[in-house]
Amino acid sequence: GGGRRGRGSGRAQARMEWLRKRRRVVVGSAALATTAAVGYALYRVYNRSVSKLGGFDEDAGEVGSKRTPKEEEKLTSDAEIEEVFQKLRQVAAKQGFSTWSPKLTTDLLGPELNKVEAITARLKGLGRDAAKGGAKVALWNELKAEAFAQCVAVVWGVSILNAFLSVQLMIVARISTLFETSSCSELMYHDVRMLLERELEKTVGRFLRVNLREICAIATESAREALDPIELSRITSLKDVLSTLACISSTTEFQISGKGWAHTLLSGTVEEEEGEQEGPEPREGERLLLEQFRLSLRKVLEGQDFEFAVSVSARCVSDILMAKCKRLLAMQLEHRGEANKTEQAVRSPEALPLAKFVPLVSTSSEEVVSECDLIIEHEVSKLPEVIRACADAFSIHVA
Repeated sequence: GGGRRGRGSGRAQARMEWLRKRRRVVVGSAALATTAAVGYALYRVYNRSVSKLGGFDEDAGEVGSKRTPKEEEKLTSDAEIEEVFQKLRQVAAKQGFSTWSPKLTTDLLGPELNKVEAITARLKGLGRDAAKGGAKVALWNELKAEAFAQCVAVVWGVSILNAFLSVQLMIVARISTLFETSSCSELMYHDVRMLLERELEKTVGRFLRVNLREICAIATESAREALDPIELSRITSLKDVLSTLACISSTTEFQISGKGWAHTLLSGTVEEEEGEQEGPEPREGERLLLEQFRLSLRKVLEGQDFEFAVSVSARCVSDILMAKCKRLLAMQLEHRGEANKTEQAVRSPEALPLAKFVPLVSTSSEEVVSECDLIIEHEVSKLPEVIRACADAFSIHVA
């Protein structure tokens, strides 16, 4: 069950147990899964090595060949199952995420969702008279809220996209393996690949189009409420800034996921699809395949493993962002001669007016967005909770 979780070797053992139960399902999945998941990028990466592991002929257009019982036995060791799973994880973390991150980056830093740049430009363009009046303070207060909101939106945008995409790639891996022996058998390999690619593109596209904008709007509202009573001139420590950001982040998380991640990430998708349905009615095999994908995805998103994966991912991205903020503060203090040693400044940062922290928070957020591919590949994807959610999605069974 989702409530029981081991630590260390216990966690790995539990994961292996799941994979062992799904032995026949898992072996050979990667040859299809990688191509079905995000298209040619994944196909190029390790089609050659994994198709051999799966016992499929990589030069064949469709997967029509069956393995002999002897071959099947030979290809079902725990080590090989684990190898397929780990390769899939690596591809999801690297090629999978980087397929979608340019759109995420463009949106998070673009003028629609990122108001920081526009407000900064307006501040610079203020005339001397306006600067003396209330216009400057009003803009600074707006900038303060937007910078903190951007930081929170970046943390949750990157974390949710990765977790959401990773579990879908794992589900695609499982379904791709089963389609040959299921009632979808009239579908050719190419049909399955295209169908699952389109479905994944729809769900991830909706996240970027709808959910990301909801996250930004909620983060902005939460930031305004938290920061409204705090004057720009108030002397603030880095610890105070981190506490404020944590408060805005937890309020945002609660509002995004209050009804569950399945409700947030899937509500409206079926209705939207029915509204934009064009062309011929889907064949029975296609309909069943899509139904299986959607049921599996809903089951995963309703589980505790996915919830934990998103929360821990957000904490990881947040820690990286805060570390950048600390380094920028230390550099600023050192540059101004307000601290003698960078190390000392990091350990016990001096207090500054809140206004001085605004550009530091904004710059840190932008750095995290620009480095999100590396952060996912080298940090987030290796978190035990993220691996656990992937294993759960890889071995999920919808009755």
